Amino acid sequence: MACNTPVPDGPVCPGEGCYISEAEGQGSMFGLLVAFTLAGALAVPLMKRMAERIGAGGSDFWYTARNSQSWWSVALSICATSAGAWLLYTPGEAAYNAGWWGVLGYPVAMFLGPLVMCVLAGKFREQMPNSANVTDWVGQRFGRVAQAYVTVVLLYYMFIYLVSQLKTMGDMTAKFYGKAPEWGIVPVALFTMSYTMIGGLPASLMTDWIQAVAILIFVIIIGITLFTEVSFTSRDWQEVSHGKDAGWDAFASLCFSVFGAEVFNLAFWQRIYAARDEKQLRIGFLVGAGLVSFITFIFGLSGLLLKANDLRQTRECEGTAITVPAFTFFEVLDMPDTSGFTRLLVFLLAVCTIASCADSFQTAITSVISTEVQRWQLSTTKATMLGQALVVIVNVPAMLFAIHAANDVNESYTGLAVKLTDLFGMADVFTITLVVPVFAGLWDFVTTNGCLAGMFSGVLYVVIWGWVEFGTFVAGFSNLTLMCFGVEDVAPQGYSPYACGPWYSWRGAMLFTTIPLVTFAVTYTVSWMERVYTTATKIYEKIESKELEGKQPGEVAVAL
Repeated sequence: MACNTPVPDGPVCPGEGCYISEAEGQGSMFGLLVAFTLAGALAVPLMKRMAERIGAGGSDFWYTARNSQSWWSVALSICATSAGAWLLYTPGEAAYNAGWWGVLGYPVAMFLGPLVMCVLAGKFREQMPNSANVTDWVGQRFGRVAQAYVTVVLLYYMFIYLVSQLKTMGDMTAKFYGKAPEWGIVPVALFTMSYTMIGGLPASLMTDWIQAVAILIFVIIIGITLFTEVSFTSRDWQEVSHGKDAGWDAFASLCFSVFGAEVFNLAFWQRIYAARDEKQLRIGFLVGAGLVSFITFIFGLSGLLLKANDLRQTRECEGTAITVPAFTFFEVLDMPDTSGFTRLLVFLLAVCTIASCADSFQTAITSVISTEVQRWQLSTTKATMLGQALVVIVNVPAMLFAIHAANDVNESYTGLAVKLTDLFGMADVFTITLVVPVFAGLWDFVTTNGCLAGMFSGVLYVVIWGWVEFGTFVAGFSNLTLMCFGVEDVAPQGYSPYACGPWYSWRGAMLFTTIPLVTFAVTYTVSWMERVYTTATKIYEKIESKELEGKQPGEVAVAL
């Protein structure tokens, strides 16, 4: 039955149609931000005493909080750092597009990165104990060229993540109480920037404790409310929960792409060196990853329930249909039994997730210069001021970019207000090309040239794929975004719900699962060839030196 009854004009936001009042929104947002700032300021004397107790230097502790954190601190920090605003969008979208495979794919993907890191972290700490993140180790193992390339890739990833968090805060202020995006973006950027400049990583860690606990409480309350309010038939549930081939593709894409991004999360790497010892590190990473996976599963399951609820509403001509899968979770705001208190909790949850990620990525970006600061032997004051300046240099452009993106809205959903999240796909492509070449360096066989060749081969593989599929080099280059920019008339193939995109198109699963194979083959082949060449050169030089000494070829063979 079609629903042809026109929807009457109702109150709009700003006004009576808002989910919460402006006073509630502004008051709760500024209240949380002030609380986080006070916690960050209080971290300074606390962490100073801790640094003195373990004999850590002032500026180094500002950057790294080295060897100071217990497992529970690491766990809560991993949870808060991971639980960003993406939780409000992507798990529900995965559930909507991929069913149970999407619901399970995201939690598994979020757990894999920290799991691998806690297994390998001991080797990194052993090989470079004075490091602050993986870029330092890459520089020591593979040289400055490799370090520069990896740093650029990871700074792009961190910057896009920071922009997306700030932009989402702008979306929330407009959606919940009708203020312009700037009213959300600017306060979050300035408050988080202020306490990270004051306290560095120690301030971020202390605010993480509060933010993680708050996020867990809000998620449990909202989840219970949602689970008790949705209504659908068994037929609706079967429709949304049955397995599908597209779901398996999405599961594979999510596991590989999110894993590649998480293992190169600079904020995670800071926690590796902030942990008191290897035992505290491993327990903290496992517990933190478990908490994030639990939260992600709740959001994914909520998306599945809301989709089933949407089927019933559409059949009974009730409510508004879900038109954008990424907005599935926000259907809870429009359910008839949802209270104002629940809507306020959703807004508070958004503020906590955004602030927790924003401050973590601000400090994470500063970590790329921490080892250089030690090498330059700057005074504590100058070294700290340099880190503070970098926070400002990163934060101001991110804030301006977020404001532009939040206001770039159109009816066809092609503006940055929606497409900004697609830039994560590009970050995921680049990070997955780093996994094998970089981590293979933990063992002696892989050479610098092998690592460089492996990293660039992954990028070249994606470009060639797009060139072959779409017919032009420009299209191949745009394939690095997986969004088919500049390509016309691209239609979904087979069972894929979308023609383009990193996670739900047919090529996404194939690329993310084959890139590690390509980079593995090239990394080890080039390294093997280089080692064979080096060995052959040494043998030749030895033979030549023996001949110069007047020895016979037979004697040379015996010597060899």
